[in-house]
Amino acid sequence: MWLAGLALPLIIAEPALTQTTSAVRDDSVPFDVVAEDDQEAEDILVTGSREANATISGLRVEPIRLPQNVRVIDQEVARDLGAVRIADVFALSGVTQVNTNGGSWDNYSIRGFAGDVNTGPDLLINRFNANRGFNAPRDIATMERFEVLKGPASALSGKGEPGGTINVVSKAPLDRFHALAEVAAASFDQYRGVLDVTGPVNDAVNARAVLVREDNGSFRDFVGNDRLLFAPSVAIEPAAGVRFLYQLEYSLFRGTWDRGLVIVDGNPKALPRDRFLGEQNDRRDRQRTTQHQGTLFVDLARGLSLEAGVQYRQGDILGTFTDVQFGNALEPANAAGQRFLRRQYRTRDYEFDDLAGRIEVAAAGRLVGLDHQFRVGVDAFRFSTDLVDFRSTTGPLYRIDIFNPVYGQPKPPQTRTANEEELEGESIYAQDLIGIGPWFNLLLGVRHDWVRQRTLAIATNGAVTTASQSPQATSPRAALTFAPGDTWSIYASWGRSFRYNQGQSQGGPGNPLPFGSPFDPERGRAWEAGVKYALLGGRLTGTVSAFDIRRENILVPGGSFLGSVAVGEAKSRGIEGDLNLALDDRFVLTGYYGYLDTRTTFDRDPRLVGRPLNNIPEHTGSVFARWASRGDAPGSVSLGGGATYVGPRAAAAATLANVTSPFGQGRLPGYLTGQVNLGYRLSETLSAQLDVRNVGDAYFLESSNNDTRIFPGAPRTVRLTLRAEV
Repeated sequence: MWLAGLALPLIIAEPALTQTTSAVRDDSVPFDVVAEDDQEAEDILVTGSREANATISGLRVEPIRLPQNVRVIDQEVARDLGAVRIADVFALSGVTQVNTNGGSWDNYSIRGFAGDVNTGPDLLINRFNANRGFNAPRDIATMERFEVLKGPASALSGKGEPGGTINVVSKAPLDRFHALAEVAAASFDQYRGVLDVTGPVNDAVNARAVLVREDNGSFRDFVGNDRLLFAPSVAIEPAAGVRFLYQLEYSLFRGTWDRGLVIVDGNPKALPRDRFLGEQNDRRDRQRTTQHQGTLFVDLARGLSLEAGVQYRQGDILGTFTDVQFGNALEPANAAGQRFLRRQYRTRDYEFDDLAGRIEVAAAGRLVGLDHQFRVGVDAFRFSTDLVDFRSTTGPLYRIDIFNPVYGQPKPPQTRTANEEELEGESIYAQDLIGIGPWFNLLLGVRHDWVRQRTLAIATNGAVTTASQSPQATSPRAALTFAPGDTWSIYASWGRSFRYNQGQSQGGPGNPLPFGSPFDPERGRAWEAGVKYALLGGRLTGTVSAFDIRRENILVPGGSFLGSVAVGEAKSRGIEGDLNLALDDRFVLTGYYGYLDTRTTFDRDPRLVGRPLNNIPEHTGSVFARWASRGDAPGSVSLGGGATYVGPRAAAAATLANVTSPFGQGRLPGYLTGQVNLGYRLSETLSAQLDVRNVGDAYFLESSNNDTRIFPGAPRTVRLTLRAEV
C-alpha cells in the first residue's frame, strides 16, 4: 500500500533550457492550452518527452527568464573535456570535489555544503534519487546531460540540498540509427572501451545499449580498479500520445580501498603522493549495483499530460581491506625517528534495496489571464540496508611506518558489528511557473514529506539497540524573475529544504546521541538573488548571483571512533558567476568563479562556533576553451585548454574530537591545475583526441576526511582516445 494514491507530473516535451514555443491562445475559454507548431509536434518523440520530464527544473522557459541559476553540461562538452567520470566535469559546474570515502563513490559540495557523509551526494538520475545505498563513481558513458540547479529545489525533486542539486539525464533510445565505439589508453596502465548503439526496432519500438569495460592502474602504489557497465534501454510508443521508456543500468566495480596520505607535523605533503598506507595483499572491494527505471508518459489532452514512473535499485559491497584508525592514528616520532600509523583490518558486507515511484500531472496554458506551467504529483519510496562490519581491535598491532612501510604483516583478529536501517516515505508536491505579463515570471512550489525511520545496531559485545522516528516537514519555495527584454534579467529566490539523515550514532564521549540512535533530519533555508545576461545576440550568456544558506543538523565525520556527529547549525554565504561564449561552431569558452564564507554558527559546544567546514575552499574558479578549425568537418583540428583553481581548505570537520586534538586542525593548500586537449577528425566517422590533465604535474591534495585521510590528486596524465561514430 505504500504506493497507493501515487498520483499526479508534467510532461512538457522539450528540455528545460530551450526557447519557448510559439503559442495560439483563445481567451474565450477559461484555461486554454499551449499549441506547439507543426514542426515541433513532429519532434515530440519518446526520447524528447522523457527528457523534458527527466530534467531537473521541469520547466519550458528561456534560460534568461528562469528564476534560478542552472549550469548544464551536455555530452559534447564532456567529450571535449576528455571526461570519463562525472567528477571530471565538477569544476566547470561550480561543484567542489570532497572526500570519496576511499574511492567508493562520488562526493561533492555545492555552495559550501556536501552530501550525506554516510552515503555520498544527493545525485538524481532522471529526477529519481540515486544516492540511497552505495554507488561506484558514476561513468560518463550513459550521460546525455549533466545539470546543476543552484539553490533550493526540494519542492519538486525531494531530498535535496539548499545549496543545489545535481541531476543526470541519461541516454535514451533514438528513432534513428546511431553507433559509437571508443577505445582509450592512458598513463598508469589505464584502458577503456565503450560501445553505444541505438536505433529503431520497428515503427513503435526504439532500443539502445551502452557497454563499458575498463581496467585501470593508478599513480598510487598497489591501487587499481576495473569496471563493467551495461545499460540497455527500450522506448515503446504503442499508440499516439502514449509512450513507455525502460532503462536498466548494471554496474560491477572492483577497486582498492585507499585512504590516501596523512598530515605529518602540519605538513600535508610530507609523504610522496604514490605512498600507499594499506596492505598490498588486500582484496579489492566489489561494488555491484543494478538500477531499473520504467516511465509511462500519456498525453491526456493538448497541453495536459501524465507521467508515472518506478525505480528499483539493488546493490552490495563486499571486501576486505586495511583502513586507517580514525582520530589520533599517527603516533609521535620514536627515538629512531620512525612515525607509525595505527590501522584497522576490516571486512565489510553491505547490501541495500531501494524502491521508489512517482505519479505527476502537468498542464501548460492560460488561466485568469496568466500563463501557467503547472505540475502536481506524489511520490513514495521504501529503502533498507543491512551492514555487517568486522574490525580489528585498536592498539599497537597492525601499525605501519609511514616513512619506510613494510607490507605483508599478519592480519589481526576482528570483532563483528552490524547495523540495519529501514526508511519509508511519501510526499506530495506542486509547482507552478506563472507568466505575469511580458516581463515577470513567478515560480511557486511546495512539498510535504512524511518519513519513517527504524534502526537496529549490534555492538561488538552483542548488545542490540533499536530506535525509530517519524519526522515530517513542509518545504516551500518562491522565486521571481524580471526580464524586460532578451538581453538581461534579475531574479530572487527563497526556499526551505528537508532531508532525512541515514546512518546511526556510534555514541562515545563528545557525542550527544547514544549508540544506535538515528540522527535528526537536516533542515535548511536559502536566499539567492542574481543577474542573468545574454549579449552579442545570445552568443555570450551567464549569471552572477549572491546567496545566503543556513543548515541545521549537518552530519560530519566525528573523529576518533565517534563515527558521524551532527553540527548544530552552519551557514554559507557567497557570490558566484559563470559565463559561456560561443562565437560560432568553431570556438566556445566557458568559465566559473565562486567565493564562499562557510562556518559553524551554533553548536552545543561553543568551541566549535566560527570554525570552517571541512573541504570547502573560500575561492574556486575554472575556465575552458575550445577551437576547431573546421567545426565537425573532416580534416578539422581542435585545440582546447583550461585551468582549475581550488583555494586552501580545512582538512577536518569542526567537531570536539578534532578541535581538541593536535592532529585534527590541519589545512589543505590551494592548487592550480591545467589541461590541454588536441583533437583531429580523420573522416566523417573517425576522430582522435589527446587529453593531458595536470599539465604542470602539480602535487595537489584533492580532498580529505580528516588529517589522517588525505587524498592526493593525480600527476600529469595523458589519455589517447580513438572514436568511430555513425
